[in-house]
Amino acid sequence: MIRTPYPDLADEHTAHEKRIWEVKMTEILRTERTLEGNLRSLFAVLISLCDTETKHQVESSPEFNDLEETLDSMGLLALIKELVYTGGANNKNIRHNKAMAIMKLMTLYQEKFQDIQEFRDQYLAIWTVCNELNIRFGQCKDDARAMLTKEGITEPTLPN
Repeated sequence: MIRTPYPDLADEHTAHEKRIWEVKMTEILRTERTLEGNLRSLFAVLISLCDTETKHQVESSPEFNDLEETLDSMGLLALIKELVYTGGANNKNIRHNKAMAIMKLMTLYQEKFQDIQEFRDQYLAIWTVCNELNIRFGQCKDDARAMLTKEGITEPTLPN
């Protein structure tokens, strides 16, 4: 957590300087309490947005205690992202996650009364997951040629 440097009070200070120092310290302490409360609230909100399985995985990960102690919300988001996109650091479910991402993207269609912007946002969310999983779409000419060469076709022709 970020700490504000405390102002120094000189050894030989006047009553006015002491009063100014007290006001500054009161303000700094109040700001720190507010900041810590906000960080705790953000951390709690992020945890509460996870489903039960993800929450259990996050809480059982080895770095969770450090994240909770320092209230590192960005670290918590990175941990959640890793668990959701790849199935965790051990990558047990990486193939399954890739297959599910591809299926969701390929079977995506716009509902009857769905707004086009909502559909676009849904598409972009799934596309982002695919990019995070390093899934490529499209046909590569080199891959197609390699497949044709393997089949013994040297001069492919187009159907009429």
